[in-house]
Amino acid sequence: MKTRQDILIYAKSLLNYTNYKLGAKYYTHNNNQKKPKYLDCSGFVVWCYKMSEFNVADGTYMQWQTSESVLEKELKIGDIGIMKENGTGTYNHVGIYAGDGYWIHCNYSRNGVTLEKTNIFRYPRRFKNIKFDDDTQKDSTDKSNTITSDTSKSEVDKEMVKMIQIESNGKVPTVNAINKDGNYYVKLRDLDKLGLLKVDYNQATKRPIVNKVN
Repeated sequence: MKTRQDILIYAKSLLNYTNYKLGAKYYTHNNNQKKPKYLDCSGFVVWCYKMSEFNVADGTYMQWQTSESVLEKELKIGDIGIMKENGTGTYNHVGIYAGDGYWIHCNYSRNGVTLEKTNIFRYPRRFKNIKFDDDTQKDSTDKSNTITSDTSKSEVDKEMVKMIQIESNGKVPTVNAINKDGNYYVKLRDLDKLGLLKVDYNQATKRPIVNKVN
C-alpha cells in the first residue's frame, strides 16, 4: 500500500539523524539513499515521497507548481506547507504536515529534521495527481492525526519556530525565530543577511565576531 502514514514513517526515521545542507539531495553528498545524512528542505520532501513510492518535483518553486492549495482545516498527513507564495524567494522553505498541528521539516535553524508546531508554513498545499491508498478512509484525516501517540517526547520539539517582525532602523523585516519560555531567539546570520549586523568568524577562537552596521 501507498499511504499517507508511509510518508510520516519515513519522515520520522530521519529525526535526530539527518542534517540540513543547502542543495543536498538523497543522491548527492555521498548520501546513503536509503537514509541520507544530508538534505535540504525540498530534498527531504522528495526523499520521503520517493521512499513511499511516489515521485514529486524538487525545489520549492516546482513543488508549488505541482501542488494545489488546501484549507488548513483540510490538511492531511503527508500534505506540504510552503513558507512563501508561489514557492519563490531567496529564503523559502517547505515541510510535511504530520497531523495534530505538527510539521516535520529539514531546516537550517535546527540543522536537521525536526517535528514541531510552527506557523511558518503559511501556504498549505497538496500534490496533484497523487493518490494514497488511505485517502478513502476517514482515518487518514482524523484518527491518524495523533502524531504524539507513537512519538517519544525527545522527538517532539517544544520550542516553536515562528515568523516574527523585528524593528530596526525604521524597517520591519520578517525573520524566523525560536520561541522558548516567552523569549525569541534569532540566528546571527539571519541578522547579517538583513544587514542589521556584520557577523564574522574567528578561526582561532572559534567564536563569532559581531559588529554593528554603520
